[in-house]
Amino acid sequence: MIRMLRILLFILIALLASGCQNGSSSYQIVFSESEVTSVNSQDDEPSPVRVAISSVLSPSDTIMYYRKIADYLGEKLNRPAILIQRKSYNELSMLMMNGGADIALLSSGAYLTYKQVEGLEAIAMQERMGVPYYYGYLVVNRDSNITDINDLRGKSVAITDPTSYSSYIFVSERLAEFGETPEHFFGSYVYTYNHENSLKAVINRVVDAAAVNSLVYEQAKLKDPELADSLQIISKSEPTGTGPVVISSSLSDEEKKVIKEIFLSMHEEETIKPALQGLCIDRFVPFDPQLYDIAYNARSYKRGGL
Repeated sequence: MIRMLRILLFILIALLASGCQNGSSSYQIVFSESEVTSVNSQDDEPSPVRVAISSVLSPSDTIMYYRKIADYLGEKLNRPAILIQRKSYNELSMLMMNGGADIALLSSGAYLTYKQVEGLEAIAMQERMGVPYYYGYLVVNRDSNITDINDLRGKSVAITDPTSYSSYIFVSERLAEFGETPEHFFGSYVYTYNHENSLKAVINRVVDAAAVNSLVYEQAKLKDPELADSLQIISKSEPTGTGPVVISSSLSDEEKKVIKEIFLSMHEEETIKPALQGLCIDRFVPFDPQLYDIAYNARSYKRGGL
């Protein structure tokens, strides 16, 4: 009972601290000055380019960088820009498939789950810390008695998102190796919708373990070197490509070509470099489908359920 109250309290604190969610909705549309202008634009003016995101880092710290990228895209396309934020990867994917956005920065897990669906085209991927791929890490407190995933039976775990490769899907694959599922193996769980919140949940002993993106973990270590002393990695996934940039297939071929060129050359623009650095993105590189060729049935995890 005490553990459950701690988990519920952590969820409340995490949501309040993020500063990104409206209490009456599960998403937020963030406007810059140019976006407000677009609402009152004349019929003969170009329609706004809609850029959608779901932040895996701290939302309150990164939203301004995403807004700068959206504005940069709008300037290059000579169109107003609207930045749309969704809480979960699934909501972001549904938004794209339903025609609610033109461009989205998807998570790898969401892309793996929905890549066969018509309407989405991957054009680029993120290079972070010098590489276009990452791992899923299962981390625990170093001073715990937990040394491998088998020790987590009946324990509490922080999961970022139901469609996160480095979190839910990775853990599900590991458990499937010995005939288990997350629903029956773990004693309790919490969805944080943010990798940093998952790490904090372990450090603050709200949960026994967390499954997180290796790049977020390594970036957190750079900010706080003592983090490595307090946490221990007990399991590591196969590598997969970083979150891809996807565009709506309804865009014209010329629009697709221009948008792709904008992303691939973005790191060369001095004005946008601070935004990329703030998001821990070195640059965007051409999409490589082989980095997402992971042997698992994505649809079996599509609904999440943990």
